[in-house]
Amino acid sequence: MPVVPPPSADPPGAAATAWSRARDLVRLRPGRFPWADATRAAGCVGGTVLIGWWVGDVEAGLIASIGAFTSLYGTGRPYPYRARQLALIAVAFALVVTLGGLSVAVPWTSAFVVAAIAMAATWLCRALDTGPPGAYLFVLACAMATSVSGSGPPWRTGVLVLAGGVLSWLVHMAGALVRPHGPETAAVSAGATAVVRLLEADGAGYVHARDEAARAMHHCWVHLAGNRTRPTDPADPVVRLRAIALRLHGLLAETMRAHDEGRPVRSDSLARARDLAAQVADPPPAPGPLGRDDLPWGGLGPLRSARQVLAAGSPWRVVVVRVGVAALVAGAAGSTLGLEHAYWSTAAAVLVLHQGLGWAGTAERAVQRLVGTWVGLLLAGAVLAMQLAGVALVLTITALQFVVQLTVPRNYGLGVVFVTPLALTIGSAGHPPDLGALLLSRGIDTLVGCVIGVLAYLLVAPGPAVPQPRRAVVDTMRAVLRVLPHVADGSTAGGPGREARAELDRLALSLPEVYDSGSDALTARRRSLVTRWWPALAAAQHVAYRTLSACWRVDAAAPADRAAVAASLVPAGQADRLAGEVGGLADALEQAVPPPPATRRTEGTFLDPELDALQEAVPRASP
Repeated sequence: MPVVPPPSADPPGAAATAWSRARDLVRLRPGRFPWADATRAAGCVGGTVLIGWWVGDVEAGLIASIGAFTSLYGTGRPYPYRARQLALIAVAFALVVTLGGLSVAVPWTSAFVVAAIAMAATWLCRALDTGPPGAYLFVLACAMATSVSGSGPPWRTGVLVLAGGVLSWLVHMAGALVRPHGPETAAVSAGATAVVRLLEADGAGYVHARDEAARAMHHCWVHLAGNRTRPTDPADPVVRLRAIALRLHGLLAETMRAHDEGRPVRSDSLARARDLAAQVADPPPAPGPLGRDDLPWGGLGPLRSARQVLAAGSPWRVVVVRVGVAALVAGAAGSTLGLEHAYWSTAAAVLVLHQGLGWAGTAERAVQRLVGTWVGLLLAGAVLAMQLAGVALVLTITALQFVVQLTVPRNYGLGVVFVTPLALTIGSAGHPPDLGALLLSRGIDTLVGCVIGVLAYLLVAPGPAVPQPRRAVVDTMRAVLRVLPHVADGSTAGGPGREARAELDRLALSLPEVYDSGSDALTARRRSLVTRWWPALAAAQHVAYRTLSACWRVDAAAPADRAAVAASLVPAGQADRLAGEVGGLADALEQAVPPPPATRRTEGTFLDPELDALQEAVPRASP
């Protein structure tokens, strides 16, 4: 079976990549403006300042607005999960500013405390899968809290920040009163749209449409099963959505299986998918109760993800260490150079590194931060020169936060232009004692932090937060090996089978990221390595999806028929041979030796053509 290439061609050349990166610095990325998110964030941040002004303590309101950054997290998550996540983030913000304030009393400890905060925040945000703004805001919170004049003892600062977090929690959760299952409905709708697009895709667009549909359905199950309780009443709205999602996932698996076997999908598949998409807004009752073993796991969960981030060999462990080193060096450099606001350099260094980007992404983020800050200082000078107070100060902070939320998702550099006056206005209460010195200090601190961040990337195990291509293929084959016994004996619906499938699904979705890292590589050697390995990465993803599709085929059968379906996929006596081939291929790749020749097959299994294609695709001489 021929290997289908990934959506993009070979990684672009250096000149094309440089031009593309330069263009990305100034253009708005495709997408919608998040008006609702921007309104919520602006209302929370501005609202805390307004409350402070109303009670006669603007500075307290400004400190509380740091806790209002809680409103920037949790968007789109189901409300039960969102409530827990935002509560944890609000407490974390309060703890961070309290620890930062305490560390100021003993100057030599400050750099170590901030470095520890940066590492813990990077780890926490990755485990919770918060997405942007991630760990950066926790370090920024330290900078802003310690620079607000008259902030009082650290415990008071922490309480005020927690109050801002509580307000943000309440505003964020208010949507549950109107559409309690809105996030789940949106996720299922997106999954249905992706499956419809897959069924409509032509040959050239199949791989991209397949990956998008698989990713959308994974996201769907994270919302429906991975982050919340599991009601079983067929009339429960979430159970109704789960019933639709199960049928959509069955269509996805059926479509992939038909493509792999070189036959057309059922003639009514597209009509069925469109019908399911139309039902999402008002789902009918589920045909029956859905238990734990009827649903995909929807991801590893926060606790397992937290362990995985720090596991041996995890590229994210390197990112955590890199962030800690950069934060420590930035703090020490601030003290050595006598920088008045050393926290700003630490925040800039963390910002450059915390997302685990590759070399090009790291350099681009540093340039965006530096240029955006310097341009933003002009705007900040104009805002602060007006010496705003009262309602004018509240409206200015609210407007700046609103614009930040609109622009950052579309162009980070443009967003930083507005982040700079926002942070300086909050930090100085709109009345800096020496405006020129403040602006100069912010510009220098940002430069120092960005330089340290880039140097930390180059010196501490440079590379993106994705595994090496060989490692990615080996891990995928190991995951396939854990799923195969459940396919062979028809136990794919049980707890162990679901758990093994969840890990295989995660690895299959991550393989395109390994390939894409080639265009973001620091060296030509890395780009060449990824280019040589892309056929194997595509073939490994094909093996993974074929295995997952087989699981769904077993699930779709009546319980009494599952053993027969499993036997049609893996005939009697072939399970050990199939496991031996997969395991032997994984061992050979891990040891960097040629894969063993395929065993002579007197009777085939569902996975034999895909394994042959993977063996042919593996580079014969590559590290």
